[in-house]
Amino acid sequence: MNHVDETIATYDSIAKDYKVISTPENRAWLEGSMRIFAHYMSGRKVLVPGCGEGKDSRHLRSLGFTITSFDLSEGMLRIAKEKDPEGVYLKHDLRQLGEFSQYDGVWACACLYHLTKDEFRSCLKDIWNSLNPGGIFFCNLKIGEGEQYIEQPRKGYPGGEEAQEKLSGNRFYAFYELEELELLFQGFELLKKRKDILKEGKGAMEFWLRKPRV
Repeated sequence: MNHVDETIATYDSIAKDYKVISTPENRAWLEGSMRIFAHYMSGRKVLVPGCGEGKDSRHLRSLGFTITSFDLSEGMLRIAKEKDPEGVYLKHDLRQLGEFSQYDGVWACACLYHLTKDEFRSCLKDIWNSLNPGGIFFCNLKIGEGEQYIEQPRKGYPGGEEAQEKLSGNRFYAFYELEELELLFQGFELLKKRKDILKEGKGAMEFWLRKPRV
């Protein structure tokens, strides 16, 4: 299997247990990040790639946004649809994000680091094209160097020992240095960045970016 197939197979296998990462601390942090996203937004149409089991999609809709969500994991999508029958949850590949257009915001949480660095560069172009002028793009990425598979969540991963026990299985990750990301984000207006609550490895960073209006 290639890196995407193997990563998705793992997510399918751990989907029923993935809720262990939703600790009160982690959810409070992410919902705070979504409020910042909402503050910057000027429109209401939001795309949520790599939506997983749909928690972020449901919360963003509670903030008044119209949400289109997608994931490649059938196991995750099944849970999302069960919990939110009225939501829009599609099976789709991050590497084909260019098929979406005219969104006011893209909320890409905990997904883009599963692409290779070349795929991520291509995906950034697709995100740019999917956004309306003035559109807001959020993502969080793992800090470090290189690309690798990780079989078991490391110390500092949300959910602690329970996550380490239940969420094993190969997942592919790319890691970025801040200077590297600044070059990749050229063209976007950087609105805000902050260190993520994640304490795994070298941690992670969150970014709020805007496509210029002109």
